[in-house]
Amino acid sequence: MRVLSAFLSKRVAALAAVFHRRTTRAWLAQGALAVAGVAAATLIISVIQFFAHISNISLLYLPVVLWLATRYGRWPAILASVLSFLSYDFFFIPPYHLFTVDAPTEWLSLFALLATALTLGHMTAQVRARAHDAEESQRQSDTLYHLAQLIAASENEPELYEALTSQAVAVFAPSGARTCALLLPDETGAMEIAAISGERDVGVEAPPGAARPAILRRPLKTPRGVVGKLMISGTPAIHGLWMDGAEGGERAGADPRQAALFSAFCDQMALAIERAALGREAAHAAALRESDRLKDALLSSVTHDLRTPLASIKAAASSLLRGDIAWSAPERRELLESIDASADRLNRLVGNLLDLSRLEAGVARPDLDWMLISDVIAAVLDRLDLSGQTRGYDIRVEEPDNLPLVLMDHEQIEQTLTNLIENAIKYSPQGSVIRARVSTSEAELIVSVSDQGIGIPERELETVFNKFYRVRQARLPWLPGRPPAGTGLGLAICASIVRAHGGRIWAESAPGEGATLTFTLPLSHDRPQGALPDLPEPSRAQVDPGMVGTSQETSP
Repeated sequence: MRVLSAFLSKRVAALAAVFHRRTTRAWLAQGALAVAGVAAATLIISVIQFFAHISNISLLYLPVVLWLATRYGRWPAILASVLSFLSYDFFFIPPYHLFTVDAPTEWLSLFALLATALTLGHMTAQVRARAHDAEESQRQSDTLYHLAQLIAASENEPELYEALTSQAVAVFAPSGARTCALLLPDETGAMEIAAISGERDVGVEAPPGAARPAILRRPLKTPRGVVGKLMISGTPAIHGLWMDGAEGGERAGADPRQAALFSAFCDQMALAIERAALGREAAHAAALRESDRLKDALLSSVTHDLRTPLASIKAAASSLLRGDIAWSAPERRELLESIDASADRLNRLVGNLLDLSRLEAGVARPDLDWMLISDVIAAVLDRLDLSGQTRGYDIRVEEPDNLPLVLMDHEQIEQTLTNLIENAIKYSPQGSVIRARVSTSEAELIVSVSDQGIGIPERELETVFNKFYRVRQARLPWLPGRPPAGTGLGLAICASIVRAHGGRIWAESAPGEGATLTFTLPLSHDRPQGALPDLPEPSRAQVDPGMVGTSQETSP
């Protein structure tokens, strides 16, 4: 705390002296204006009296009193009223140039002048004070409104804390504030500086014998307790910002209006700090919930898909190892094929997990080259035919002639189409039609895969592309006893690949009428026509890695 006090120290003694000198000069200037105004009114009355005698001419002193009360307040108006009374008696009531009065009736006019001037000055000063109070209330409201806007506009905590301290110095500089520091508790509860603003030139020391700077410490409290501490350094006038003294009493010389503004300002700061802390806690809690959800989804999905092929491998291998059974060659081959198929299934599962993690980490960037989407579709269908996955389904490809060349990663787009067609096969009955359509717009190549399966509920059309997400309550009427298998990774991988290419992906469906999954790839206006050129190496993979694996809402 001593280090902070030294850090906040400045040439405060000189500033305080300047403040007192300015106050004294203001009082002297107002008194001089009162004397000058009365003297000017006296001169005007003398000139008028030289040419004509006018009754109640003493009322010419009242505009001077009214002007002083309006401009400077009560005490200059009172001084001008007394000076008017004395001047009129001294210069215009016999015996002249004496403060005595011969005619008793003149006393009445003199005291009428004094009473009128005092009353008028007092009432005008009251009106001025009320107008000043209204202006001060408006200023305080504007200050707090600006503070609320500042809090709402701050995008992160360091920016918020810096803005709060800067605003405190700017608002309370007229009250002597020169430096403001915000202290917040760390993990151990000890206060440490979160932000500091104002004059921080610690190399300039106060002159020998000069007073140390005044430091005001104010705890920032909310209903939950103390959330921080505000420290303001400056002239001794800053103590007027806080009505409560160290012993709980009222500080001498405190300014109630500035103290009320300071109190409201600190309350706003405390609420802003608490809101930031609650937001941080909420984000942490949301991250924990999401982590738990993904962990549970991973365990529930992967455990089932691991156990099934492992059980098949274990059963087939145990059968082959039994010495009491003489397996025929076809039986042995069937068991080995079961082991091979189950191993392939395990390999696909692990490969999907690795692919998704690499895509989300931005490691698997697309290796772009000029390709025809028809070549990719043909490669996908050949591979699916060889594996027997398309057996029993009518796969139809609809594409126009003269398809344009597109910059794409052949392997990744092939994986995307494979996942989409496999997904359509999984949720469609045997004998149904699965269509792969290709079309173009002015700026995009559009590829869609449609099935005649169970469809996707409308509320889940966007969430199907999330990791480990599978359509809820999915039941296949043609396989009533077995829900569709899968980990919910295929469509998530598709979404990451498409977005890494700068495209979009979405789903359309009517429950019971099948689903259509569509993705787009951007078309380049300077694409080659005819023979494929060699793509310069620096031109490959011109993709923003921040797009990989990000969540994005799309619409068809």
